[in-house]
Amino acid sequence: MRLNARFFEGALPACRIEWSRRLSRSAGNIDVGKRLVKLSAPLLLDAFADGREHIAVGVRCRSSGEAVEEILKHEMIHLWLFERGLPCGHTPDFRRKAREIGQLKTRHDIARPLPKSGWIYTCARCQAQVVRRKKFGRARACARCCKQFSRGQFDACFTLRGRKI
Repeated sequence: MRLNARFFEGALPACRIEWSRRLSRSAGNIDVGKRLVKLSAPLLLDAFADGREHIAVGVRCRSSGEAVEEILKHEMIHLWLFERGLPCGHTPDFRRKAREIGQLKTRHDIARPLPKSGWIYTCARCQAQVVRRKKFGRARACARCCKQFSRGQFDACFTLRGRKI
């Protein structure tokens, strides 16, 4: 109610909010038709257990409570657009409203928990990691290193090394 009144002039209908252990890639999502917001327990609760700060939708959050509030505001923008009959994706209207309420980005930097199975690929040069459910079918190189040192062209020097989880 408080966020609705403060940022949306009380115009939004009530929504059910649920925690999800299965939601592990995004911090939250909304089904505007069902008026249901799901929040990621692994990202919004577990990730803050170590006391570190994280960035959620462009806002520095010191606690899971702050992150939850920012993610709820983000999901509420989707509903606000839907209620106005506008496309409810990350459109220019979405970004305008997000900036208006202090959110500069649509993503978070909260570390995702490692999956229980799959593959982890690591760049030998910069140590960047890519986590995948399936094994790559052919050699892949680190995009960051290829852009920085090979003008964006594939270079076998930056081939990612994989290991099964």
